[in-house]
Amino acid sequence: MRYLEVIVWSGLSIVAAVGGITIWLAYRKRNSNRRRLPSANEWQHLGTLKIINFYPVKGGAPIRLEQVECSEFGLHSSGIWERCLMAYDESGAVVYSGSYPRMLSVHPEIVSEMVLRLETPNMSPIIMDLSELLTEPYAVVEKRENGNVSRLVECRAEHHVWLSRAVLQREHGLRLYVKLKPYPGEKLDIAPVMVMHERSVHDLNERLSGKTKVDCQQFRGNIVVDSNANIPPYNEDNWLWLRIGTDVESSVVMHYNSDCLRCILVNVNVENYTRNSDFEPLRMLKKYRLRQNSREPTMGVYFDVYKCGILKIGEQIYVNYA
Repeated sequence: MRYLEVIVWSGLSIVAAVGGITIWLAYRKRNSNRRRLPSANEWQHLGTLKIINFYPVKGGAPIRLEQVECSEFGLHSSGIWERCLMAYDESGAVVYSGSYPRMLSVHPEIVSEMVLRLETPNMSPIIMDLSELLTEPYAVVEKRENGNVSRLVECRAEHHVWLSRAVLQREHGLRLYVKLKPYPGEKLDIAPVMVMHERSVHDLNERLSGKTKVDCQQFRGNIVVDSNANIPPYNEDNWLWLRIGTDVESSVVMHYNSDCLRCILVNVNVENYTRNSDFEPLRMLKKYRLRQNSREPTMGVYFDVYKCGILKIGEQIYVNYA
């Protein structure tokens, strides 16, 4: 009897092992296919690139651009890279507009190569010369959050004071840093480019009937897609590849990374920097967009950059579906 039990258990172990290997091979094959660049006849026309938002200041207002360079690390223009300025509060936490809504009042403007001007209502603007701040030798500060390391160079005292006044209405409390560019091939804390589908925001506004409407800007996407009339809302749930540009050789190509999970940030009005008292649109999104977990709804998609290039307003966008 014991001999038979051994045979049975041995057989079951072999079956389990073979099954596990089969599943693993299928998973590996599927992921390999997902990373395969689509052939010319596998692209479908999706629409046009309507808006380019560039965010030099993490948590701050965007710069609207007509065109922008797109690299493996995201958008950059005039030597300035995405979210190159980051603030931390007195507790050591990263400052973002969900916790500090008045960060949205900080409006950057590109003055020249690696030079930004920061503006906010009722205050004089301040100039940020990144090349001056990053002149060797400079001290690098490392800050860790959720397993990711940010390499930072602290800005000057007048920059800390200006930002604290703009956001907190007092002389101190925030410290501003330049976040150094990633090393080639370095893993990023978030995917380089976030894409919004305008038709999905329109559908959300219809569901918010009788309540305050929201703008695409509240979702802080880098790219806003104006899709063709036959494309339904939330079609982005199935976008695997995006190609931006009609000419295949010069077009930018992106590959799906993850859905964008939404928090209280989307409840902050980008015009008056106040939170919605009805907890909208997050409350509504939780009613029908809890695709991945029971707490955070999805709206927008993160993409990795597969092929770098120049993005321009009005360019044609093509999609390959998952």
